[in-house]
Amino acid sequence: MLSCRLQPKSYQYLLAFIFAIEEVNRSPHLLPNVSLGFDLYNAIHSEWKTLESTLTWLSAVGKAIPNYTCVRKSKSVAVITGNTGAISAQIGTLLELYKFPQADCETLQGCPANASLEDLPVHVFDMSMSEGSYHIYNAVYAVAHTLHEMLLQRVEVQPVWNGDGLTMYPWQLNSFLKNIKFDNSVGDEVNLDQERVSRKDYDILNYWNFPQGLHLQVKVGKFSPRAPHGHRLSISEEMIEWNVEFKEIPHSVCSESCGPGFRKTHQEGQAACCFDCTPCPEHEISNETDVEQCVRCLDDQYPNPARDRCLPKVVVFLAYEDPLGAALAGVALGFSVLTALVLVVFVKHRNTPLVKANNRNLSYTLLASLCLCFLCSLLFLGRPNTATCILQQTTFAIMFTVAVSTILAKTITVVLAFKATAPGKRMRQWLVSGAPNSVIPICSLLQVMLCGIWLGTCPPFIDTDTHAEPQQLLVLCNKGSATLFYLVLGYLGSLALGSFSVAFLARSLPDTFNEAKYLTFSMLVFCSVWVTFIPVYHSTKGKVMVAVEVFSILASSAGLLGCIFAPKCYILLVRPNRNVLQGIK
Repeated sequence: MLSCRLQPKSYQYLLAFIFAIEEVNRSPHLLPNVSLGFDLYNAIHSEWKTLESTLTWLSAVGKAIPNYTCVRKSKSVAVITGNTGAISAQIGTLLELYKFPQADCETLQGCPANASLEDLPVHVFDMSMSEGSYHIYNAVYAVAHTLHEMLLQRVEVQPVWNGDGLTMYPWQLNSFLKNIKFDNSVGDEVNLDQERVSRKDYDILNYWNFPQGLHLQVKVGKFSPRAPHGHRLSISEEMIEWNVEFKEIPHSVCSESCGPGFRKTHQEGQAACCFDCTPCPEHEISNETDVEQCVRCLDDQYPNPARDRCLPKVVVFLAYEDPLGAALAGVALGFSVLTALVLVVFVKHRNTPLVKANNRNLSYTLLASLCLCFLCSLLFLGRPNTATCILQQTTFAIMFTVAVSTILAKTITVVLAFKATAPGKRMRQWLVSGAPNSVIPICSLLQVMLCGIWLGTCPPFIDTDTHAEPQQLLVLCNKGSATLFYLVLGYLGSLALGSFSVAFLARSLPDTFNEAKYLTFSMLVFCSVWVTFIPVYHSTKGKVMVAVEVFSILASSAGLLGCIFAPKCYILLVRPNRNVLQGIK
């Protein structure tokens, strides 16, 4: 016995169902000596009502009682559900628990045949069989052929008889029903194998309206999954009759097209034609409509505001013409000239007690190295080339090493002068022989060797930074080896720390040798500048990074110049009356 769930308004489906049952029962070749019967149940468009109707049928007591049935020998072996996929899915979930076979009309594919229902009233029904009726007709025959195959197999193997005939259980139909294939009465192939169904051709039908609400299905196109890509869908637009409400051909998607600068983002849980238009991410563009992925611009390009094309990045560097570059260049030249003037003043007053007391030769060396320190900052300005990239770091490192080692030599000289007051002491001999001055070439030579290793293994080179600014291509000098760069900088820092330590220990010497205080403060300023430089340097990018290094060179050099020589210049130029032995003591 078959169970079918229909809506009252689908009376034509009911007639097609009964028509197929009666046709099977009259057939001498299909299920001979077996008659099919059926029960009809209504499936309302409600999940709760649909499941209640199914449980009522399974219970067979007029009401829904889960996991209970009053019929011990039910003759129902299969369920045919209607043309609504939602109802079929709801019923199928419950039937699967009871292992009841289900013939879903929606899974029966094939082109509707020119079957006729000529006995039906013309003013109510279309003379040709509708698609839904055709599927129901095939569903009945699918179950009938399944029963027929099972009976034949059972008879051939071993018939099992009881009082009513062959015993048949619903769950036994499942394996047969899934693989059933046959030709219906009009010659169309009916196949429940889902893998083969997915390879079938599909006709695209259009309802043509006629007076008195009659509809005629007309084939207007075809979809063939086996056809080459781009030729699977064919539609004759001139044959389509659109609803009068449409002023133009409707779109076949539920979302508007995504223009250039956007990409499609599919909506989760929606059909493939439903999507959102998402702007292209940073550094990416799209110059076509409805693209799935945006295209990334090259490293030397950036997307325009609309993100539909890539523009070339502007080449930039810390140029002399820039306000920042011009300011730094002006400061460097100004301080170098000032340092040269201080040197001239010291040379002019070289025979005065103040200049002699502070070791004038070391003062000359320190002023010359500071002047070169100011000038070496100019190597960081302008468009980089191979020569400037090599000279930038090496010149900076060597000049500052000379300056710091000179301060160390001056500090040692002050300490030795204080300790070597008694004649004949070894310290006095060191002081007279000028041994402290040898600190300068020794320390400088070590720095030169480190720079030589740097240039010989991984020298600086011209490079471009494409990520510093989104619309700019920064040309700069790559340090080559960051390890050697920080090794050179670390060596310079250790010299500065050593000079600061020695000067700090000599800060309490008598006033006659009060230069130790100025040396201590100058090295404190120097170390503070370069300790601050490291985190600031790594937190900036672009031209500002270069400017930070130039500023650190100028600030540390100016600190040494001001702390050590400003007090002396004040006495030499403003208070010359103090530049005597009595004034110094």
